[in-house]
Amino acid sequence: MFEAIKLLVGFISLIMVYRTITGNCNKYLAFAICAIWLRYFLSAFHTVTYPSLVAGFSINALGSIGVAGLGLLLIPTAVFTLKKLFPFYIFFTAIAASGFVNMQIPGTINVLVKWCYFLVLAGALFLSIRSQGQNETFKKLLVAFAMPLALQVFSVLLGHAKSAEADGSTSYIGGYNHEAAFSMIIVSFIFVVGLIERGTIRFRTSLFTLAVFLLILVNYRTSILTILPIAAVFYFTLIEQRLKPSQKAPVLTIVAMLFAMVFMALSFTMQERFADVGLMLGNLDLITKAPIYFSEAEKDIMSARVFIWSQYINAFANADGLNQIFGFGPDSWKSSFTLYAHNTFVSYLYEYGVLGLCSFILLCVFMILQPLSLKDKKLSKILILSFLGFLTMNLATMPLWNIEGLIFFSIFCSLVFGAKAKTRQLSLKQKPSVLANAN
Repeated sequence: MFEAIKLLVGFISLIMVYRTITGNCNKYLAFAICAIWLRYFLSAFHTVTYPSLVAGFSINALGSIGVAGLGLLLIPTAVFTLKKLFPFYIFFTAIAASGFVNMQIPGTINVLVKWCYFLVLAGALFLSIRSQGQNETFKKLLVAFAMPLALQVFSVLLGHAKSAEADGSTSYIGGYNHEAAFSMIIVSFIFVVGLIERGTIRFRTSLFTLAVFLLILVNYRTSILTILPIAAVFYFTLIEQRLKPSQKAPVLTIVAMLFAMVFMALSFTMQERFADVGLMLGNLDLITKAPIYFSEAEKDIMSARVFIWSQYINAFANADGLNQIFGFGPDSWKSSFTLYAHNTFVSYLYEYGVLGLCSFILLCVFMILQPLSLKDKKLSKILILSFLGFLTMNLATMPLWNIEGLIFFSIFCSLVFGAKAKTRQLSLKQKPSVLANAN
């Protein structure tokens, strides 16, 4: 029955997408909307689209390759030569070097295709923001999220839930495959709605609140921690805009106290899900402890994440010098471990070595510093806190391993770079000079 609902919702969302892109929509935004919608549509039918189909590629993988290839043809070459992309290319070079040294060619191609998907999507949204502005771009982009959100609502109404793999707790993810990837869809939606200016769309606050509630129902604690700073800034800003200067201090103090009480209530209702976080913070030395010395109780901390991290770190520490510098190669974990690392930094240390991890950290620092130069200080604050929340998520899972996580990252990067271009009063009609100035 739920598969039939997926088909119906997918068809309706396709009509919505068609009406959106045939309206006042530039070709770059139309490409981004179609690309994101296609990913969410295919992922909904994971029993068909995940298994290998042709030459070891699944339908999902073929869809991503197609989007990346089409994007390379559509996006002006000058976009990919922007100086602000240099830290990304350093990281991509480290991935390629790791793959070449370890002769992990299939894994290298797989990883670089994902990042190519990220580049073309970020480039398309970047050009759209400069052409039609942030509000118009994000307003139209919302249509790409209609299907997964509607399916999650239906899963709640019909009681179509999934038991989480780690502890058997209930997750409502709309019939999608895994709560980690699905949570990134909701996080992306929250991010987009939160950055649409007040008055641009109707029921903006209601949509944002509904999305936060739906994220809680996904029951994936790392994504909940990610969205906390975004939600706090959104509600504080919403209240602040309605106050006179003399009212701000006392009212916002009361609001802060209310937020603290809500957070404590939420923590209490989900204490079993978050109890391990405190336990882990009190035993950080376990991360560097050899896996063979873990007790059965220690293996269960953070749904076995700490034990998994120690396996990767121990393997890296006992590797030869070449592997410590370049890692074991992209996707090399599949031949050595049963589970992925559940930590982006630990995984990159193992797969890409010291060079890869350092280049990724450099990239993260660069993305934190970029919003500081924005004239819009409110936007700057939201972007910085959002990215810090995203990095927090990367400490306990690997959103950048999934296309859904890369979609969020592409939206974030396009806004950071697009907002900087906007402050310089650039326009897409002046493309050659625009791209030169953006460098």
